[in-house]
Amino acid sequence: MAGGARVSGPADPAARAAEARAERRALRNGALACLAVAFGVYVINSASIMTVMERAGSARPAIYPWVLEGTAMLALFAAFPAVILFARRFPLEPGRWRRSLAAHLAGLALYAGIQISLMLALRYALWPLVFGQPYVYGDEPVDIAVYEARKQAGIYVGFQAIFWAARHIEQLRLEAHAARREARREQRIALKCGGRSYHLAAADFLSARAAGNYVEARFGAREHLARITLGELETLLKEAGIDAVRCHRSFLVNRARIAEIVPTGEGDVTVRLDEGSEVPGSRRYRAELEGQAGPRV
Repeated sequence: MAGGARVSGPADPAARAAEARAERRALRNGALACLAVAFGVYVINSASIMTVMERAGSARPAIYPWVLEGTAMLALFAAFPAVILFARRFPLEPGRWRRSLAAHLAGLALYAGIQISLMLALRYALWPLVFGQPYVYGDEPVDIAVYEARKQAGIYVGFQAIFWAARHIEQLRLEAHAARREARREQRIALKCGGRSYHLAAADFLSARAAGNYVEARFGAREHLARITLGELETLLKEAGIDAVRCHRSFLVNRARIAEIVPTGEGDVTVRLDEGSEVPGSRRYRAELEGQAGPRV
């Protein structure tokens, strides 16, 4: 069948440049999201400590929780470049999990070491100046290290998850842009079906049905279960010059392949295609469907 699976060649310079820009956006957006989350946690934690102090009738000044959490926040900002470095050098991608996870253990140790050391140094330096007394953590050094390392491990993992999500979003945007470009230039539709990518001749499109987060799309004699929305497929087909039209909330057809539109009662119809298959049509889409359609009964 025309439009079977095709393996793409090496990326051209424009594609490589687009990928580089996408990577920079992912790192920038991921970093901004991480810092925004961290600042939100700082405000929530400080306000929560203040509430606890007020309920307990603590004699500590109101500024105490903000300075306490503020030192942790400043230390986090100082250690954050380590998070970015490991997110950039060791992205969490399929096929690289073992290498990436091993590297991120080192990244966690570096990040936690910087954050904990600087946080404690700031507190030991600031407490006599701000509160007139030395800072006392209240636990043994080993207990401090274990507690803080466990907490910073959770933060580090959360940050890396944010970077993964930011990179994944950019990858989806790149794929969508490439698919639209291929549809315009080559009149081919790119579909991801399981672990395979198909590049199908747009002219072979017959119909498609929404199936949850997937679409069952018929091109020629074959049906493909692709991870794409019906709206996204409609956009690609129109980019390729195919007059794809909704005949139902869950169905899309190639208007040029319609042979008959048969009323079934109460305004609904059955759309019969030129190769003999049928798909349902609802009255909601009937006017658009019949706008330039072929023979009607």
